Amino acid sequence: MESKRKANLATENDSKKQQKLTEVSDVKTMDSTSNSSIPFDGSQLLLKLVNSRAMSIKTRDEVIFSCERNDNLTKVFKGLTERGFLSVPVFQQTDKKRWYGFIDLLDIVRYVTHHFGSEKMSIEQDFWKLSEEEEKFKTLTVNDVMRYPHTKDNRFSPITQNYSLFSAFEIFARDPNVHRIPILDNMANRHLVSILTQSQLVKYVYDNMSLLGNKKDLIVKNMSGIQMGGVVTVKSSILAIEAFKILEEKDINGVAVLNDKGELIDTLSVRDLKAIATDGSFFWKLYRTVEEFLGFIKNDQVTVRPRNPVFCMDGDTFEAVLTKIYTNSIHRLFIVDSIETMKPVGVISLSDLLLQLFP
Repeated sequence: MESKRKANLATENDSKKQQKLTEVSDVKTMDSTSNSSIPFDGSQLLLKLVNSRAMSIKTRDEVIFSCERNDNLTKVFKGLTERGFLSVPVFQQTDKKRWYGFIDLLDIVRYVTHHFGSEKMSIEQDFWKLSEEEEKFKTLTVNDVMRYPHTKDNRFSPITQNYSLFSAFEIFARDPNVHRIPILDNMANRHLVSILTQSQLVKYVYDNMSLLGNKKDLIVKNMSGIQMGGVVTVKSSILAIEAFKILEEKDINGVAVLNDKGELIDTLSVRDLKAIATDGSFFWKLYRTVEEFLGFIKNDQVTVRPRNPVFCMDGDTFEAVLTKIYTNSIHRLFIVDSIETMKPVGVISLSDLLLQLFP
């Protein structure tokens, strides 16, 4: 699987977009040299995407909650935990509408665990009280901790409000490192007007399932670009903090959790950081085993998360995979060899799923 799939369409001019529309209309079947014999359908959905604006999808709530580069980190951290958000848009201090980048919950957790160390963080104590006692932490700003401002890395692939929804879909499908797309008024002002996420586009496909035709019958083993083999896994017995470090080192968002027999029993992802308790009780939980950490989350009735492993096999259809991902609000689906052995042999991400829509 390619490490990065660029979305070149997002920079094409109108004439090239019209040419692409014509190509989509003419496509009836997959290339005869393809490994898949499933006829290509779903062109109706692609045509709808080409004729829809990216702005047609409702603005995410994250735009309502924002911060500036010089804002106090602790206040922003509390805002994220209280709202259950994974990230928040950051604006320039001189122009409060000019988008600068995003700060992620993982960025803050990474800094906190490195700064305080396991000796302090593994103790069951109130983190907010601890942070008030640390002079250095009290003065930290958002800019001190941000990992990927747009000036360092174009991971966010911003588009303007005139772009088609098709362009946004292709960015997500061809670049697995992009998880959200800022929509700006224009590239000169860089005023943020909306945010698109992979999950929103997955919902869009789910809501328009009727436009997929035979595409929804495409089976997993015939899907293009998905990762088969080399699945990153962790044992349920290791510390949760070590598992999250693996996510950081591998630059991935989720891992398969295995028992001592090598069977898939759960998953751990960056989204599980949403389980941070606003009373500051979260951090010591990171220094418990993955099994215990996930147990804390599953016992929290407020947290929206599958209580049992969700998986698929190589004979499952696109429709089945899409339905499992959407209805369980997950960002990846692990492929197992069989129900008896439950060994993870592959993984389907949201970008992989969206990629199947293209010829």
